Amino acid sequence: MKRCAFFSENCSFNVKLKAISFFFLFSFSSFFVSAQELWGLANSNYAGQMGINLNSASIVGAPYKWELHYLSFGTSVMNNYMYLKNNSQLIRKSITGASISSDNTPDRYIQTDKWAYGSMFLKYPAFIWNAKNFSLAFNTSTRLGFSANKVPYHLAKFIKEGFDYDPQQQLFYTGRGMSMALINWQEFALTGGMILRNESDWYVCAAATLKYNYGLNSFFVNMDDIVYNSSADSLLIVQNLDMEYGHASANDGETSIRNILKKRGVGWGLNYGMQFIKNRNDNFYSPCSSTKDKPYDYKIGVSLIDIGYIKFSTEARTFNFDKAHTDWFGIDTVKFNDIGKTDSLLGKQFYGAFMGARDKREFTLFTPAAFSAQFDYAFGLNFFANLSVIQRIPLVRYAIKRANQIAFTPRYEKKRWEVSLPISFYEQFKPRLGVGFRYGVLTIGSDMISPLIGLTNSYGVDFYFGLSIKNWGKCGKNHRLKKSNTEKCKEPNRS
Repeated sequence: MKRCAFFSENCSFNVKLKAISFFFLFSFSSFFVSAQELWGLANSNYAGQMGINLNSASIVGAPYKWELHYLSFGTSVMNNYMYLKNNSQLIRKSITGASISSDNTPDRYIQTDKWAYGSMFLKYPAFIWNAKNFSLAFNTSTRLGFSANKVPYHLAKFIKEGFDYDPQQQLFYTGRGMSMALINWQEFALTGGMILRNESDWYVCAAATLKYNYGLNSFFVNMDDIVYNSSADSLLIVQNLDMEYGHASANDGETSIRNILKKRGVGWGLNYGMQFIKNRNDNFYSPCSSTKDKPYDYKIGVSLIDIGYIKFSTEARTFNFDKAHTDWFGIDTVKFNDIGKTDSLLGKQFYGAFMGARDKREFTLFTPAAFSAQFDYAFGLNFFANLSVIQRIPLVRYAIKRANQIAFTPRYEKKRWEVSLPISFYEQFKPRLGVGFRYGVLTIGSDMISPLIGLTNSYGVDFYFGLSIKNWGKCGKNHRLKKSNTEKCKEPNRS
């Protein structure tokens, strides 16, 4: 196939599709701002803002008075189709600016549906305040999430190789139930939590997070059915197409920051969480104590995550294809120069009119809703093991779908530093080994270190970091010298 620059007028449809596929499946890690779970640090007793998204109740009764969060960032991408081969020297080539050969990014060409998930967050200055019986927190962040599900293997192959891929030509293929969604939004969140029960055996707390969602850009595709045949390099026969798609984004050429960050939709969201702690050791959470006992026997958490929506009504369009069909001659020379021309081209090809497929001027997309459960066991003062699960909640079709996950994370945790080694399964596909580290103000980690060390094939990329300071509360000199004076500095008994 002849090479060309992606934005060149001479760039063919096939080459552009191939570039798009590489972009969606691998470049998300460097471009996007949801559903990254931060398994290395999210369940730590000192997680703060890095753990509040997994369970809002994690801030209630935390072992610090307040936390000032400066900045955090995380990006993650995972798929079951294309991968980075082991020993591809990703770090060295990234530092030197060398490109990674396409031979090092092959595909997993088997007859199963393909999926991909991408997410990113950029959290700005935020705060957590802990009082005796309640806690408050606020944060604002820029987020982006993407999901693609039930992508037929043959369509994924055509997207990667082009419609001139000989082994799949002159055969009819069918695909059903494919969906894709992308949302970029600004989130403003306020969290409030309180203690529900504080007795000798059980400590129970709950918290809720109310979120205002400010929609920036979005895109979705729901393809109920497609029957097609790539008869030749220049001919695509579509016998049936039942599909709806829509977008709300800056037009091509309007790439200024002002246009990219323009308000195109609004909505609301909710997180809710509870924690049940068995035999909580109050001394562990007191600044006056130097206890050597573990903080609890075990802790159980349950939470609802990202139950929310955004209604896009500015620069929003939807397009509908109902039992559409066409014989597309010359598809190998088709040029897609911008979003508006692409909409018109599809309408003209399938309906004979540029606006033939246009439908509505607004649509609603839902954020990646999920249920999560966490179990944290304390072996001693510093050694812990955590088992957590995330199960997506399929509220509606028009939504980003969150990846189902299971994670087991052993960790060594102290007030000033900690280290963890999460092992997670993403969509029950392949195990991922990560590492998380916190020292002083810095938190850094990855839930998937295989692309960095290059020992195994990598089906994605994951990285996060954060900067924050914590105030542990004051005990005072007199209190330290007079620990027996229970009126001034009482050390609660371990039940």
